[in-house]
Amino acid sequence: MGKDLFVTEIFTQLDPKQIVATEENLRYELLSAPEDSMKMEQLATLLYHKGDYEGAIKLYEKLVNSEEIARKYAFLGYLYFEKEDYQKAITYFEKALDIDPKNGFIYFLLGNSYSRTGNVIQAVTNYDFAIFLNLDIYKAHVNFAKKYENMGLLKKALKEYIIAYEIDPRNKEIKTKIESLKSQLEL
Repeated sequence: MGKDLFVTEIFTQLDPKQIVATEENLRYELLSAPEDSMKMEQLATLLYHKGDYEGAIKLYEKLVNSEEIARKYAFLGYLYFEKEDYQKAITYFEKALDIDPKNGFIYFLLGNSYSRTGNVIQAVTNYDFAIFLNLDIYKAHVNFAKKYENMGLLKKALKEYIIAYEIDPRNKEIKTKIESLKSQLEL
């Protein structure tokens, strides 16, 4: 399964200078081959990194209708998570796990979604599965924090750093990062 590819898709950092040109090229190529799923997926991932969740969702909904691949359902779930539509995120994460029930990262994301809906029991259950499947939840939160920080989403970065620090308060660099972000956000 493309577990590593899915994780990479989320944490990839794109050069902002290249995004516009790459998007133009992909859209041009799709004009002559509108059903090219690889190009659609590349464009959807690029739109996600631009923060155009609606555009990325539309493309991924076409993609999951054409072929049932866990990674695609999971990424669509993640897009809904980013839009804070947690019920839809849960639906797509569960579909992804129906196809790939041994993907710890998807259990982690499902746990995050349940946590945001206030369903603590389901959140903990899914986090337990993620841990059982050897996912380092602390590291996942730190990776999300760094990704959000690089994207300029400082409030989201702060939230992820705080969660990581609550999991393991021994890392003084994380504490310093939290204080720095709070200062930047004037909190």
